[in-house]
Amino acid sequence: MPEPRYDRIGVGYAALRRPDPRIAARIADALGDARTVVNVGAGTGSYEPAGRRVVAVEPSATMIAQRAPSAGPAVRGVADAIPLASRSVDAALATLTLHHWPDWRAGIAEMVRVARRRVVILTWDPDVEPFWLTRDYLPQITDIDQPVSDRYVCGGF
Repeated sequence: MPEPRYDRIGVGYAALRRPDPRIAARIADALGDARTVVNVGAGTGSYEPAGRRVVAVEPSATMIAQRAPSAGPAVRGVADAIPLASRSVDAALATLTLHHWPDWRAGIAEMVRVARRRVVILTWDPDVEPFWLTRDYLPQITDIDQPVSDRYVCGGF
C-alpha cells in the first residue's frame, strides 16, 4: 500500500479536530438500529457512533495511531478493497472521506457488499458554496481537496 496522504499531513490531527454534535447526531440517526458498523476512511474515529460495535478501515498508520484507546479496532485498508467478509456488518459508514478515494464507485460498491442493511455517507460538493460544514467547521478543506474533486465527478448512483 503506498503512503497515504494523511501519513504526511495527519500528524496532530486528533488534537485539532473535534466532532461537531450536529454531524454526530445526523450520523447516529442515519445508522438507525445498526449494531455493527464498519467506518470506511475512519481517520482518528471522530464520528464513530457510541454504543455500537465499530471496526475502522483506514489507510493511514498515522491516523490509526491517533485513535482513542477506547475506540474500536482499526485495520489498514482502503475503500475499494474493504478487508471484511460480504454482509458482515449491519451498516457501512463513510464520513468526509469519499473525495479522497481514487475510485469512489468501487468504494461504494464495497460498502454495499459488506453491509447487511444500510450504507451511510456524509460528503460534500466543493462546487456548492457556501456550505455550513466547509464554511464554519472545515474551511481549509476546500483548498486541500479541490484538486481531487477536479479529477473525480460524483453523480447520482
